Amino acid sequence: MSESGAVSARDQSARLEEALADNASLRRHASSVAHDFNNLLAVITGYTEMMLKRLRADDPLRRNAEAIKRATEWGTALAQQILSGSRRSLPAPVPVDLNQLVGNVTRVLQPLLGDSIELVTRLSPSLAPVSADPHRIGQVIMNLVVNARDAMPNGGRLTIETGNVGQAVMLAVGDTGYGMNDETRARLFEPYFTTKEPGRGTGLGLATVYDVVTQCGGQISVTSDTGAGSTFKIYLPRVPEGGLPAETAAPPPVPAASPAESKTVLVVENEREVRDLIREILQLQNYVVLEAGDRDEALALSEQHGGRIDLIVVDVGIPPSFADEWVVRVRASRPEIKVLYVSGYLSDSAQVNAPKLGPLLQKPFTVGAFTKAIGLVLGRAK
Repeated sequence: MSESGAVSARDQSARLEEALADNASLRRHASSVAHDFNNLLAVITGYTEMMLKRLRADDPLRRNAEAIKRATEWGTALAQQILSGSRRSLPAPVPVDLNQLVGNVTRVLQPLLGDSIELVTRLSPSLAPVSADPHRIGQVIMNLVVNARDAMPNGGRLTIETGNVGQAVMLAVGDTGYGMNDETRARLFEPYFTTKEPGRGTGLGLATVYDVVTQCGGQISVTSDTGAGSTFKIYLPRVPEGGLPAETAAPPPVPAASPAESKTVLVVENEREVRDLIREILQLQNYVVLEAGDRDEALALSEQHGGRIDLIVVDVGIPPSFADEWVVRVRASRPEIKVLYVSGYLSDSAQVNAPKLGPLLQKPFTVGAFTKAIGLVLGRAK
């Protein structure tokens, strides 16, 4: 090999190593963002569910609480999709009523539109259901509505239409905003591409819309001209005449541990708001709760507590494998103790470095999912 060839190979190798290092740094950053965001969503989701349990069906605040719950569900699904590169296994499709989803999203976002934007909906009364995941399609509608609003800073008209088109169902979101030129339209669905000023957009909204629509087997088109507004039309496959394949019957839910057992749970969570939420959920089930802000404090509490501790609920942290090492230390003096791991990081219980000594519950979790997980762990044979 010539000297110039050797130099070229070294340069390529150096660039490759630099790219890999940047990619690893980006993954670490994404994981950190996911952890913080999922902790925040866990608090919002949990307290909203507890609020809904206390509100009567006719309480005027119930509609607001339900809107918050729907928004956090969309936020949860969106965060998981974006931070995992939109390549996770897709949820099984179910029949979805687009008209109902449009109503849900516009109720949530109506206060953000303000008085200067007129919202017009033209929803087909005979609309066929589509085969999709409702949370992901809810994200699509929400992203398009927010984009339309941002394109009309001085006000205008936002129009949402639905209709049956052959074997597809059409969803159209149009605005009378400033529109797009040819260059912008050509790059519209590129990840991280945005025409908004710094701090106003991530460039992921329309990339997410494109991914969701194509992964559902649908298509998307855009018509827009500078100064003449924009219209996004989405075509999703309608539910086949025979309906979707029947889902395998789900196993009966595992009941939570009986409150009469008065079991004791040690909660190890460094985020105070999440720790408070977990404590309240457990106390509503009549568990005795011990709390610690970190593992050293929890280990000392375990050694000092004179009574039985039945379960540890512990945040996994990074790297995940260290969580098992810490549980082994606790079990040196309490071999009977069980563990439920929770994590706000992007994690998969099947990963090599995932903790193995107990099940892993991903944040943000619902009150029902958390209660069921507790009952499942405590109900296992020793």
